Amino acid sequence: MIGPVSKTEEWWLAGPEDAPAPSAEIRAFCDSFRRGLIESIGESLVSLYLFGALAFPRPESWLLDVDFQALLARPPTEEEREEVRALHRRLAERWSLGSKLDGHYLLVADAGSPRRPNCQVFSNTDHAWALHRAHVHAGRFFPLSGEDPRTLLAEPTWEELEESLDAEMRYIIDNPQHAAFGVLNACRVLYSVRTRDVVVSKCAAVQWAMDELPEWRGVIESAVRLYTRVGDDEDLDEVKGRGRELVAKVSTETGMPS
Repeated sequence: MIGPVSKTEEWWLAGPEDAPAPSAEIRAFCDSFRRGLIESIGESLVSLYLFGALAFPRPESWLLDVDFQALLARPPTEEEREEVRALHRRLAERWSLGSKLDGHYLLVADAGSPRRPNCQVFSNTDHAWALHRAHVHAGRFFPLSGEDPRTLLAEPTWEELEESLDAEMRYIIDNPQHAAFGVLNACRVLYSVRTRDVVVSKCAAVQWAMDELPEWRGVIESAVRLYTRVGDDEDLDEVKGRGRELVAKVSTETGMPS
């Protein structure tokens, strides 16, 4: 269970109890990110939180993005947008984690809507909007600043979650160059559809898949090695070959993408 949202600087104490404590580097980077956002958009920042792999148990070797969402009271001005973009550029220059910062700036007014919201700073859309809301309502987040997002985000229906899972599979199929990621994320989609539980990390879904699909264990293990940057050419050949067959199997079983 997640603890109360921290009102102190020690935001990492308010995350899921079973998630590894963020390293000193992650804490310092996120503090720098938070301070920069407050300086850039100030009072319009209603809630800022981290989610994704950071909020789940995982091996130390597992790669991390710093996934975040920032909920805003109003659309930022063009000057504020440029200040936030400049902040991202500075963070990428000064921190190794800067290039791993991945998220959306969304309006609080859209928080209760099932419609996939557009990012207010960058030109993208949160296609996993329903999945992200499910993770937040399950307590899989670290609060960085502002209000508890569980009081702001609508809980998703299963139909909305299916749409987001469909979008995940579409991305996997449309981007075969990310073969290892595709295999691992296909495992997560299959787990979510079979169990009707979307609040799962790639790491946990992969462990489940290796038990449930023993005939595919080899290609899944190859994908894990590539994803954690210890794989070789044989792993790459395996993932580009049988990995595509596994993705096709998941697509057929789940009926995704529709």
